Amino acid sequence: APVGIMLAERNPLSIETLMLTSPPTYEDITTPIPQSELETNYNFLRSPLLGGLAFAVLESRTLIQFFSNLFLFQNDCDEEWLDETQNESCLEARTPVQAFNAGLLQHRSFERELKEMTQSLVVVSGEGDKRVAGREAYRSEIGERCTLRTIMGGCNVLPWETPTNVVDLIKELGY
Repeated sequence: APVGIMLAERNPLSIETLMLTSPPTYEDITTPIPQSELETNYNFLRSPLLGGLAFAVLESRTLIQFFSNLFLFQNDCDEEWLDETQNESCLEARTPVQAFNAGLLQHRSFERELKEMTQSLVVVSGEGDKRVAGREAYRSEIGERCTLRTIMGGCNVLPWETPTNVVDLIKELGY
């Protein structure tokens, strides 16, 4: 979401509408994580010993399945998802995962960009997403430029879980 928000705010002539699927809550995207917390998180994940142990657990198929079922999917994740996560788990993939999990995308607030961008904003949630209520603030803070939509049959990884529904919504909105 932060990358999309920055691109839209900086390119108003090229980007007419920004669609965010399952973005962080408005509070999360507008409340920066303190620098000291980011450093602690990142240093832990980058630590050869502790970070290595953490990733040995985090990259296990069992934990990926548990986490995915608990937070990402409305129903249980499928075998293809698990196979892909296992195929993509490697040392080279750890650095962006470490940065993401440390909270580096939340190093600052994106409230200014959200409020100053002139484009329409469509915030899409899956019907099973537990963070829907936290996204209501996009509409209340941004106003009429923001539309909240719900896709049936999904939770937090909508393009994977319900690709047809995501494409249908894009078509419905005329893109």
